[in-house]
Amino acid sequence: MQKKLKQRILAGAIMIPAVVLGLLFLSSQWFALVLAVIAAIGAWEWASLVAYQGVRKIVYVGVCLALFVFGWLYLEQQHVRLLLLLASGYWVFVLVLLSFYQAHWVGNYLLHSFLSYSGYFVIFVGWLSMLTLHQQEPRLLLFMFVLIWVADTAAYFAGKAFGKTQLAAELSPGKTREGLSGAVLGTGIFALCGAWWFELQPMQAVYFVILSVLSVLISVVGDLFESLLKRNAGKKDSGSIIPGHGGVLDRIDSLLAAAPGFALAIYWL
Repeated sequence: MQKKLKQRILAGAIMIPAVVLGLLFLSSQWFALVLAVIAAIGAWEWASLVAYQGVRKIVYVGVCLALFVFGWLYLEQQHVRLLLLLASGYWVFVLVLLSFYQAHWVGNYLLHSFLSYSGYFVIFVGWLSMLTLHQQEPRLLLFMFVLIWVADTAAYFAGKAFGKTQLAAELSPGKTREGLSGAVLGTGIFALCGAWWFELQPMQAVYFVILSVLSVLISVVGDLFESLLKRNAGKKDSGSIIPGHGGVLDRIDSLLAAAPGFALAIYWL
């Protein structure tokens, strides 16, 4: 346990500065490329979790990379907005799905098919929404990243201190409603700081805080959805590429869910 904690701290000390510097100083082209590489690793892990092997895994990643190229070269702003809207609806559907989840669903053919094909859409639109935010204003994407980190940290400490009622016992026994409440409170405070940082007017600040809290709630859906994906595969982590943290999907699952709605709603800010 102590060794894993040290690995997490060391990995975080390396990753966080790298992410911040990349977000703020990379051009859109380079950022899109770096993000595509990270997303491709996530696609490889997703393919593993849905039991694809060999050529099928390579094809899975190849299709995702082709979608990235298509999105970069051919999608206009109105097309991007439509995809972000569809993705927002998709995550609402996932929320409904998870609310009805039963343990005996594991191994179900329909669920397995849904999880398999969802990866293309989730990873592509997640990449696209983060790229959209970066093109609008790199600070917006940095804010969203830190927002999710704050939510995770606040949920962890609130859950440790007050956690009694499980949030989704079948999917993630460690998550509690008290932890979620702590995440909402923490991110609400952080969003107020963000409104000051972006120099928003009062009504804009209210909109921004509400958007931030809703984004955190959707990020929890993304986290639980990956838990479903891993449970269906019988695995604890999506991979082992990041010491102490697991795989890439374990780090970006919340972002993949939160980014589309956040990027869409920012258009109206």
